[in-house]
Amino acid sequence: MKTSRAITATLTLTVALAVTGCSSDNTPTKDPSTPGATSTETGTATPSASNEPEVPSDWQTASVGAAQLQVPSDWRVTSDGDDSQTIRAPKDAIGISPGFGNLQANVYRNDGTEGELEELADLHEKDLSKDLAKLKRLPNETINGSLFFHFLGETENKWQDVYGTLAPEAGDQVTVTWDFNKADIDRKGSEALITQIMPTYKVL
Repeated sequence: MKTSRAITATLTLTVALAVTGCSSDNTPTKDPSTPGATSTETGTATPSASNEPEVPSDWQTASVGAAQLQVPSDWRVTSDGDDSQTIRAPKDAIGISPGFGNLQANVYRNDGTEGELEELADLHEKDLSKDLAKLKRLPNETINGSLFFHFLGETENKWQDVYGTLAPEAGDQVTVTWDFNKADIDRKGSEALITQIMPTYKVL
């Protein structure tokens, strides 16, 4: 009887150890070599996303006192003063540029609140409605930490987009106004040019 009980106890201990070993192998682990990684159920690490886009090394910088944009190398950047920069799209095969953008900073004392941005948007809407036959406000959007209002408008001859944000550290409002000629580019084409550049906005 003593021998039978000893054999039974030994078998029980062996099975328990085997089960414990299998359980520890199935536990998902985080890869310590991947910074900011999140473990999935399969144990695969996924890197955290970055908000700032990668900008090609040959792009130019258009900057005003409070902020800057990165611009492709074939665009032309001209200064209209310390607080205004014009960025013109490249010319086509017959030497015509379809349009341009204007980055501008103006004094506007603020604390950077969403309520203040709404007040600023209302002021711009009143001014824009005087010149644009069709005007539509799109939802606010955040670009690299800055909250923008966005108006979409047009006249008989041009497409226009107006973005605006607050730069409380500098005590400024910053606007980016895009004008494109309907005769030279369609709305989709103008949007494609804008979306190359707007994500590069950065507060200085």
